[in-house]
Amino acid sequence: MRRPGLLSASGVILLGLIVMMTLHEWGNPLEGDNEAFLSAPAITAENIVARQFNRDSGEVEYRLLANNLEQYEREALTLLDHPDLSLNNGNNQWTIQADNGEVRDNGDLIVFENNVEAVSKNNGVTLDTRELHYLSGDRQVSAPDTVHMRHSEGSTRAGSMDADLDTGRMTLKQGVVSEFKGPKP
Repeated sequence: MRRPGLLSASGVILLGLIVMMTLHEWGNPLEGDNEAFLSAPAITAENIVARQFNRDSGEVEYRLLANNLEQYEREALTLLDHPDLSLNNGNNQWTIQADNGEVRDNGDLIVFENNVEAVSKNNGVTLDTRELHYLSGDRQVSAPDTVHMRHSEGSTRAGSMDADLDTGRMTLKQGVVSEFKGPKP
């Protein structure tokens, strides 16, 4: 008859060990799980439509579309899949598209990456590059890498580009080469 008592005592000890192990895991999650939690996106969304409004006039400064969005609070970064940005600057409208994008600095900086194309239908200009930065507060656009432009008069290539959307002034740098078409006979 002593065996049932021994089994009961062993069962209680085993149950106590299981409870202690469970409480220990709740109090101290595995390090890998903690890092995975901290590096996971805080927000994910599909078929995004976002608008940025001018603080003074209340007019829409830009409209941003994207297939997917992932927002990471730890890095203060938002990743975009196939972003499509429409800028309206009075008479001059630009559309910027890319394979990937990042929104930084609370939406003040949008970085377009991989197969970037910017089109101004009003001016008949198409710009291709690997990376393009849009500073919404300053209404500045810059391309730190090679830029290829097509326009009605021909084409232009440059090592980098800066543009002011308010004044319409574009500065091309580093080995600028332009080819112009002559009039057709």
